[in-house]
Amino acid sequence: MLSKVLVPVDTARNSLTAEDYAIKFNWRLPMNVTLLSVLNSRGLEIGGLTIIDKERIAVSQRRRAEEVLAEAAEPFRRADMEFETRIEIGAPGPTICKVAEQEGYDLVIIAQSGLSEWDEIVGGSVARYVLYKCKVPVLYIKHSKEQMDTQRRLRAEEGLLPR
Repeated sequence: MLSKVLVPVDTARNSLTAEDYAIKFNWRLPMNVTLLSVLNSRGLEIGGLTIIDKERIAVSQRRRAEEVLAEAAEPFRRADMEFETRIEIGAPGPTICKVAEQEGYDLVIIAQSGLSEWDEIVGGSVARYVLYKCKVPVLYIKHSKEQMDTQRRLRAEEGLLPR
């Protein structure tokens, strides 16, 4: 019997570490993986945006999530693993926990955020939220130094961090 595992995938590609681990872990614990991307609806709830702007942003977010999920799915396809991709809309942390709890997942595999510990505490992180709030067991994957450097480089290239 395959374990039902949820792997949240973020568009910043911070989730690469968790994705890699899930593929390696599959050799020990055969699993059926759901790669889940959550479109953060919080930004669309602010005032000042027209309905047309909100729709354009939502379409752009969905398109980006589909691209990222296709990229994340490729290693699972090459590893000949059972998987599916899925997009949900909502606040990422609570949505991940809700999907995991309501749909009977056995495990959530999530990577630590690419933020510094201070940024995680002050600004919060999806990974920290899932780790402490989810009622389903969570496997929290820490980045190696090389993976953390890669995450910081990717964020800097995307303009998410100062260079």
